[in-house]
Amino acid sequence: MTGIGPKLSGHCLCGAVSFTAHALPISTVNCHCADCRRATGAVYGTVLYFRRSDVSAKGILGSYSHRSDRGTEVVKKFCPTCGSQLFACAAAWPDLIGVRAGCIDQPQAVRPERNVFRASSLDSTPIDPALPEFQGMP
Repeated sequence: MTGIGPKLSGHCLCGAVSFTAHALPISTVNCHCADCRRATGAVYGTVLYFRRSDVSAKGILGSYSHRSDRGTEVVKKFCPTCGSQLFACAAAWPDLIGVRAGCIDQPQAVRPERNVFRASSLDSTPIDPALPEFQGMP
C-alpha cells in the first residue's frame, strides 16, 4: 500500500465488510456480460479496477469461483452475512481487483470509461453514447 491516504472507501450492505483503496482506479467499466448481470441482479455491473496492492479489506469474505466465457477462472468475493458482492478477481489479471461500484462510499467518483461485452447487453438497457464500447472484453 502507498503512504497516501485512502482515495476511496466502501462497505457491504450490513457493514460487516469494508475496504479502502489507496490509489485511484486504473479503469472503470460498465460490464454487460451475463455473469455480471446475474451476480449483481442489475442490467449491467459497473466495476472499478485497482492494483490489488492498493486495496485493503476488513471483515470476512465469502467467495464463489467460476469460469468466464473465455474459460478464465473468476472469483467473486462477497459478504457472507448480507450477500453484497464487493470484489471480483480474474486469473487473467492476477495483479488487479475489481471493486463493484455500488459499494463505493464516494459515488461521485464512479466515472465509467467504456462499455464492455456490449454484444450481451439487454436491448432495454440505456447506453451512454459518449462512452466507447466493445462487443467483448478488449
